[in-house]
Amino acid sequence: MSEFSADLTRPDLPARKRRRRWPLVVLVIVLVLAGLAVVGDRIAAAYAERRIASEVQKQGFDARPDVTIYGFPFLTQVAGRHFPHARMTARNVPVGGPLTISRIDGDARDVRVDSGFRAGTIGSVDGTATVAFGDLTKAAGQPDLKLTSAGPNTVKADVDLGITTATATAQVTKVGDQIKVHAVSVEGFPLSDVADDLDFTVPVSGLPMGLRFKSLTVSSKGVVLRITGSHLKFSG
Repeated sequence: MSEFSADLTRPDLPARKRRRRWPLVVLVIVLVLAGLAVVGDRIAAAYAERRIASEVQKQGFDARPDVTIYGFPFLTQVAGRHFPHARMTARNVPVGGPLTISRIDGDARDVRVDSGFRAGTIGSVDGTATVAFGDLTKAAGQPDLKLTSAGPNTVKADVDLGITTATATAQVTKVGDQIKVHAVSVEGFPLSDVADDLDFTVPVSGLPMGLRFKSLTVSSKGVVLRITGSHLKFSG
């Protein structure tokens, strides 16, 4: 009799359980919708990156560059067709003459595209173009010359003198739109003995998209050119 009376005094038990479930249900729905929004955002980002990269490729790249667009949420950028910040990377880029740039890394700002993603403009680009030592000596007609970094603007080279090998040091500078390598010292031999091999210039012309070569430095990977550009156009 007491158990029956206790149940009659708590008619609100099912309603309380339903009320407790609602916050959990709402939370699950919110999380699912948020997950779908993130997935949709990433799909839109991948589409925009691929389309922009395909059009940029036509401006002087042999292969489609890698394009990464920053910012979240991304769908608002797609709706406005305006991407404030992007990163572009390209490899093995031939430029004017025999020179090949092993890697270009560019930080792009204020990227705008048309409704079909077939044309657009880039407000500014600031980045680097790395010329591997092997590509530099090949372009200079000295494919057997071996260069290594010896400082921010200096390289060391093993120069074949026929009967022996000399170790020389050379400066690397920018002269106009050229990379200039000039021997400054050699161990145990007159400097004139290495002049034919370690005094040369390599032009840097025809950079894609109208990018300009501003300065250079030497790294363990090669000669690194600082490149810039503004108001760059791309289209199919």
